[in-house]
Amino acid sequence: MEVEEESDFSDRDLTGESESDFSDMDLTAHKTKTPKRGLTRLPKMRTAFTNSGGKKHKVTFDELQKFSGEYRSEFSSFFGDLVREHVGFRFLAWKTVPTEVKDKLWEEITRFYDIDACRRRFVMTRLGDLLRNFRRKVYAGYIVPNLGKPKKLARIPKRYRSMVEQTDWDKFVTYTQSDEFKDVSNKRKTARSKYVYDHHLGRGGYAYLREKLVQNNELSVDEIPSRALMWRKARENKNGEYKNVDVKDIADKIIDTETQIKDGSVNLDPGTDALTLVFGKEKGGYLKGVGYGVTSSRYWQSPRTKGSSKERIAQLEFQLHNERLERGKKDEQIKTLSMQMAETNNTLNQVLAHLAAQGQTLQICSLSADKMSQTQVSDLFY
Repeated sequence: MEVEEESDFSDRDLTGESESDFSDMDLTAHKTKTPKRGLTRLPKMRTAFTNSGGKKHKVTFDELQKFSGEYRSEFSSFFGDLVREHVGFRFLAWKTVPTEVKDKLWEEITRFYDIDACRRRFVMTRLGDLLRNFRRKVYAGYIVPNLGKPKKLARIPKRYRSMVEQTDWDKFVTYTQSDEFKDVSNKRKTARSKYVYDHHLGRGGYAYLREKLVQNNELSVDEIPSRALMWRKARENKNGEYKNVDVKDIADKIIDTETQIKDGSVNLDPGTDALTLVFGKEKGGYLKGVGYGVTSSRYWQSPRTKGSSKERIAQLEFQLHNERLERGKKDEQIKTLSMQMAETNNTLNQVLAHLAAQGQTLQICSLSADKMSQTQVSDLFY
């Protein structure tokens, strides 16, 4: 009798997701293997909370309204715990999760963390994205390898058995075999296939990259880095190189474009930068090179400081230079027209003088305002 091997899948856990995994269309599976992480229970956080007498950690946000500060990573990991344990496979879509369940999630968050109530909508959106990504990983790591093996598919992966009900798991497996799921999956695969510029960011995402740049003195503490810089740095390896030829070509184009912007040979419209010129206008409202959840309006309306102010000043100086050039062209046009008018007046004066010498006159009249003005010449030869 053949005994089926107890199978499980090893994959980076939901809580290990980078905040940038939901920007730049980075749902593309990375081709390089990354260290695997187990389930995140955050025992240290819970123990510290108890030992402190229930002191909450303050959740802060940066200029782009992204998680920041000392507890940024811990807070993101806690999100993973919540959606995996309190939602998991109970509901097939985040939009079908009842309000009372979302209220429970928010209650659990505010139990351990000090966060403003106005942030709830952003937090709920983040939870929904994490839930979708968690299920995507379960599908890719367990469902797909076991297609055609009903006995294996019927078993909940070992790592999730303590938190997932069998009925919920069965419902999820059945849904992944439906035409509806396959249609949505194929559309997402098509979208992901169009994006080949994978980054090398870990779970910290662009927020952690920004911290590293500050530590390396490549960025000031209160400076909002340019998207061009962040996009390039996110795709460099530890040696500052690009292993992918396509990524290197794009990075070179970005650098060339930045140079042209700085020397004034390329004009920038408001709300555009080097990435806009290289990739074109953003689609879907979210921007490349800034991480999850940052819209175009939020990014461009954020106050610029120090280094980013220098960049903005350079842009304004370039715009002023272009305006001066345009003004110069208009001045030349006015000068040319003035010369032409002077020549016309001179010719007209000569004609009038000639006619006066012959005892003839040139009568000029203006018609009513609702008609075109015209010049009438009296019959000179009667």
